[in-house]
Amino acid sequence: MKTIHTLLLLAALAANAQHVTPASLSAATSAEELTAGLQSPDALTRATAARVAMLRNVSALLPQIRESLSSEKDGLVAREELRALVLLGSDADVSAAVAQSAKWPAPMDDVIADAVARRAVNALDIYHSKLSRSRMSAHTEFFRQMLWTRGAIIPVVASQLLSWHDAAGWSGLLQTAADSGVTIPVGAMTVSMGMAEDPIRDASVWYLVHTYAVDPSVIRDPLRAALLESRAEVPAREQFGRELLRRMLGGERKADARWQKFLAGDEAKSLFRNESADVLQYLTEAELLAMGMPAVRAVRQPALEGLAGPTLIVPSLLPAGLADALLADARCSDGWLGVANVTVDGAGRVQSADLKNVSTTSDGCRRVAEKIVRLSLATPTSILSQNAIPVVLIRSPKARLCIDEPALDVTQRLLRVAGGITAPVIDRRVSESFVPPGVRRVMGRDAKITLAAEIVVTRDGCVRNARLVKQSPLPDLNSEWLLFLARSKFAPAHLDDKPVDVIYQVTIGSRGF
Repeated sequence: MKTIHTLLLLAALAANAQHVTPASLSAATSAEELTAGLQSPDALTRATAARVAMLRNVSALLPQIRESLSSEKDGLVAREELRALVLLGSDADVSAAVAQSAKWPAPMDDVIADAVARRAVNALDIYHSKLSRSRMSAHTEFFRQMLWTRGAIIPVVASQLLSWHDAAGWSGLLQTAADSGVTIPVGAMTVSMGMAEDPIRDASVWYLVHTYAVDPSVIRDPLRAALLESRAEVPAREQFGRELLRRMLGGERKADARWQKFLAGDEAKSLFRNESADVLQYLTEAELLAMGMPAVRAVRQPALEGLAGPTLIVPSLLPAGLADALLADARCSDGWLGVANVTVDGAGRVQSADLKNVSTTSDGCRRVAEKIVRLSLATPTSILSQNAIPVVLIRSPKARLCIDEPALDVTQRLLRVAGGITAPVIDRRVSESFVPPGVRRVMGRDAKITLAAEIVVTRDGCVRNARLVKQSPLPDLNSEWLLFLARSKFAPAHLDDKPVDVIYQVTIGSRGF
């Protein structure tokens, strides 16, 4: 009788698996529905089931996730199942996920690392024991996620990375700190300057150059003394970084053929690309000319007034095809625009989403927008990002949402435009058509208005997210500019000649309208 009951249960689950869809699973509330989804022959349905189980913390589904993952042949589904296993499971499950990841392309290790960074406990220990020697490459993203709202542990993390002689991790931590506008403790920086590993010292030197270029007077002993020590037989890149630090600390700018030779090379051009006047002010005219830059120093631009604080990226990437499936199920072709109030937990799972201030012409489209938000794993742009934030939701009618997760062989990195990263470039000029005629009449000819937005531009040139950091007193103008950006196409940013996803600030003044 027990065998018959089991067979009937399996038959029922198989029948249910034929009827569940990604759209139906997006609102699933029971383990039975999600189990049926994991057993579906459709890959997107299985991926959606794993995503929903992870976001809703359905730990009862762990046995089924383990079983499904063991026989999964679709990498896009395995990506969701591995995330779910790491976030829902035990340390043993993390070990199993790392082992399973080895069967897939290298970027899968970064997926595991991101999920580990979102765990509440043991993230740094797991990083050291299981990830630091893996194929992961997105170290900055790992530490940004791990340290989000946990900045107090930076001294511990810095000390551990140096004790492990972990150059990749140290570089990632420094970039995370620089992106977030926080500083690494003086003691750790002083120790790092004396390390035997060239990459550790180099990362520290250039972190200090960029961090303290505005006001080097705040650098105190013992770090100041360590920076002024001469060090022979170090790579040219580190040598010139140390020379800049010497100048920043009051040393004279002296002509030296070594520096001009270094600055004329490709390494320096990449290092100083998009560099601010804060650092360039310490170069001689001959050095600027060696890099092909004007000999006249640029005037440092003042910071934008009203610049908004760090935020979260919401909506985030979803399993490829899921957003389209939701739009098709709701028959939604309209757009939406407005500010939603979103709260997330420490892992980035959306806990609440209030979309009452998001305008759309269809209730179905509003439901799709909310589902897309709730299916997201929020990504912080800074370790200082808050858990409760206003989020701009924007979609131009029939436009792409640009939130499909990329192919399995693509590393998911989200970088800020700086240093060796070339900025994205809009491929068509802003025309008067984006400014409503009524707004133009109100503005008049002599209006002096500046708009600034922080956008995420994908590696294929699409705008995924946007938020205003400086707006005009004309709400219609602000809205139309956001919609314009949402439907615009960019030549993507590049790092090492490869397109990358970037956070980029784009500004326009009245003359560009």
